[in-house]
Amino acid sequence: MQLQRRAQPWLGTLLEISLRHADAAAGAAALQAGFALVARLQGELSRFEPDSDIARFNALPPGQDLTLRPAAQHVLAVAAWLRNRSGGAFDISQGSGCRGWTLARGRLCKTEAGTHLDLGGIAKGYVVDRLIAQLRRAGCAWGAVNAGGDLRVFGPLPLPLYLRDEHHGGLREIGSLADGAFASSYYGPDSRSRLTGAAPGLDVQVAVAAPSALWADALCKLVALGLEGQSALLDRLRALAWTWHVDPAV
Repeated sequence: MQLQRRAQPWLGTLLEISLRHADAAAGAAALQAGFALVARLQGELSRFEPDSDIARFNALPPGQDLTLRPAAQHVLAVAAWLRNRSGGAFDISQGSGCRGWTLARGRLCKTEAGTHLDLGGIAKGYVVDRLIAQLRRAGCAWGAVNAGGDLRVFGPLPLPLYLRDEHHGGLREIGSLADGAFASSYYGPDSRSRLTGAAPGLDVQVAVAAPSALWADALCKLVALGLEGQSALLDRLRALAWTWHVDPAV
């Protein structure tokens, strides 16, 4: 079967969908449907999209609530569970009000003034999982989705894994991935990723392998913080983690 691959800018990064399908026309249709799904989910989950559930929440006055669409319900339920399990370390408010929101029966309530949410630390993984599920339903024999380091693959062919050398450039191969998810992040003085609650001077690269991209994406933040109880959480979610403390002199 022919490899079909396409990449487009979404979710603040370059999102690549790769697949193998016995019917090339059906494969092309699956690629097109995949990017249509990404467009819809970005419109529902990104704080930068004015009609998203997150942007509408951020505009609410305290004491008001709104009804969420299913995607936001799922992601926020996971975020709330991780927040509670980590003692507030997993914070999608980025310090503006970790306990300033509640979720109940599909409704999101703002309980503290000034609370703003950002799903940048978890939504990419969710979108990757949704894309993989859609590729399976479309009859693809193999598929992979990579959203800027949030990666998931299914099917008989393993995919090589590479990590970026954050200080010296280039990539290094660290293994391969089959039927699973992998996420990596770098948190340092010059990194784009920000980590609420991190110690000053933190300079670390982390990677997590998990059954789903959502968990791999979200757990990267908690692994970078080095929390007590982290091992139990990883075991419960059947995840593995690696950390590299970066030394620019090496």
